[in-house]
Amino acid sequence: MKRVAIKKPEEIKRQILEYFQGSEALKLAYKLQAILLLLDNKDTNCTEVSRIYGSTPQTLANWVHKLNQGEGGNIEVLKNRAKPGRSTRLSKNDMQYIKDALMKDPRQYGIKSTRWDGDTLSILLNKKFDIKLKTRQCQRILHNIGFANKRGRPWNKVPE
Repeated sequence: MKRVAIKKPEEIKRQILEYFQGSEALKLAYKLQAILLLLDNKDTNCTEVSRIYGSTPQTLANWVHKLNQGEGGNIEVLKNRAKPGRSTRLSKNDMQYIKDALMKDPRQYGIKSTRWDGDTLSILLNKKFDIKLKTRQCQRILHNIGFANKRGRPWNKVPE
């Protein structure tokens, strides 16, 4: 059979690999397909398969080692474990309060400022929730909520 040609192969490969990162089930399927390729062809090694799958040979070898160490060769060991990280100090209700507050003037909350920024949000959080966050973290909160942290810049009017 004649080999078929794919137009824009690098772009298609990038999209496919990006798609596999979409959910935990797809990530597991990605790992299992790579291992199947190793199982089906005895002449194929981790380097060749990793080149096809856009990962590193060591990553593929780690997956195989995980499978071999698991009891009875259970594929469940390849599932990603939850990575909880630090829990947030602000609840959903707190975030809603912040969103509502950002629509109003900071002076309504006893803050001596005419606009919201990281410093003023930090003051509000300390007053209302007794939570001390630094300016940069408050700027991240503003960004995540969808508020731009921009200031008006002075400009010179061009003489006519």
